Amino acid sequence: MKLRTTLAALLLTTVVPVAAACGTTSETASTTSSSTSISASADGSTTETSTDAGPRGGGQGGPRGIDVSSVTTEDQLVELIQEAYGDAGLGLHRGHQPVEDVLDEVLTISHDELHVRMDAGQNLAAVAEDLGIDPQTLIDALVAKYSPAIDTLLADGTITQDEADQYLAALEEAFTFRASWDGEEATPTFSGLDA
Repeated sequence: MKLRTTLAALLLTTVVPVAAACGTTSETASTTSSSTSISASADGSTTETSTDAGPRGGGQGGPRGIDVSSVTTEDQLVELIQEAYGDAGLGLHRGHQPVEDVLDEVLTISHDELHVRMDAGQNLAAVAEDLGIDPQTLIDALVAKYSPAIDTLLADGTITQDEADQYLAALEEAFTFRASWDGEEATPTFSGLDA
């Protein structure tokens, strides 16, 4: 029994970080975010506190939860472009869930194989090159997944054509950074178009 418990604990320490790196934990599948903390007092009693952070965005957005099809404001578009950089806290993986379908389609390898390659130190551009795929093809596909948000704001008059072009360039820059990230460079902050 002790061996089984030890093996289960070992498995969890291996699987949970990988799942978290892709944004595929059960927490991200949820539509609400909550946290629980337990505190102990001097008399030995414990208190459990739970908080609910409210709804997340659509299932397409990953940990931050921005659904490309639900972007209706320029602020949401700015947040979406920032999300395109990925989460440096997740290492080279930077969070695959929001773009997993694009990675699967362009790279044509399993998600597990992608993890093996990235755990060995390859970024997305290196994986693509190793598979005989031009990294720009991958970047273009990632941009195509997020660009409908720009098209929506252009169509409804929220942004001009010039602004749409600038946002598109910012989106390409974000995905280029994500695909070619060296594991050390600080993630840029995108706070909107310069005035």
